[in-house]
Amino acid sequence: MSEAAVERPTVEYTTRFEDGQTIIDVTGETKVAFIIESESGERIYFPPEDMDEPTVTPDSPYEPGKSPYEADSPYQPAAGDSPYEPSDEDETVSTRGVTETRTGFRITHPELANEIRVVRDAAVSN
Repeated sequence: MSEAAVERPTVEYTTRFEDGQTIIDVTGETKVAFIIESESGERIYFPPEDMDEPTVTPDSPYEPGKSPYEADSPYQPAAGDSPYEPSDEDETVSTRGVTETRTGFRITHPELANEIRVVRDAAVSN
């Protein structure tokens, strides 16, 4: 009997340095922690607590946003259609340094990072 390979969700992130800060944009798996070491020491960042986890498999035809029944309605505004909705650029940084974005979350560390480590949930389902 052979065991099928378990495909783990991916974590993708980009790092940039702006105005003496380290900014990390994260997409994909949300069960991760980022450990950032900088001049003042080490700090651990977690995703936002109320962040929604996707509940469908990536190969499912029923993924959110893929339904023909989710078209714009004159009675219910679609996300991003309103000039009054905040954009990713208008977000304020939380006191924890983590904000949710449309595609994942953003970490804003107040210093330039010397080292960044990503730690994932080690549990693998059978």
